[in-house]
Amino acid sequence: VHVGQWGTFVTTPEIRPAAATGAVRVTVDNGTARDAAVRVSTQIYGLDSGGGKSGPAIARIAPAARRVPAGGSAVAEGKTTVANPKLWGPPPRQKPNLYVAVTTIEQAGKIIDRYETPFGIRKVECRPDGLFVNGGRIRIQGVNQHHDLGALGAAFNVRAAARQLE
Repeated sequence: VHVGQWGTFVTTPEIRPAAATGAVRVTVDNGTARDAAVRVSTQIYGLDSGGGKSGPAIARIAPAARRVPAGGSAVAEGKTTVANPKLWGPPPRQKPNLYVAVTTIEQAGKIIDRYETPFGIRKVECRPDGLFVNGGRIRIQGVNQHHDLGALGAAFNVRAAARQLE
């Protein structure tokens, strides 16, 4: 019984300077032949620039009791508030502040799994006048192409690249 692969999904549907709402959705998988009664809880920590937890938990999602069927899955959802959130934004104008959601699964009072999900609190808007992150316009330059000239192979072909840009 464990948090499923890619089983934790964190969103921040409301962001204000004084507080942000954090919503966490956790999928618990049961690979055993018996139903399992578990408690799922999540704590939120700030991360320092080195990726380590900086202090005690700043927010908590109350434990949720779930029954996970044998060979099946169950979902636990919850919300919390992060006071005075430090926003994630692209350098150099903004800082890439991060948090981590630490989810624990308990069965019969014993922790049987612990899963960490790093995330950033940010507001992303795609408007007619550009891409905005936390209200600041982000200029996008260039393309992300990976060996896309097909039958022409790996050698760079000026006319083929010009055709792609056209």
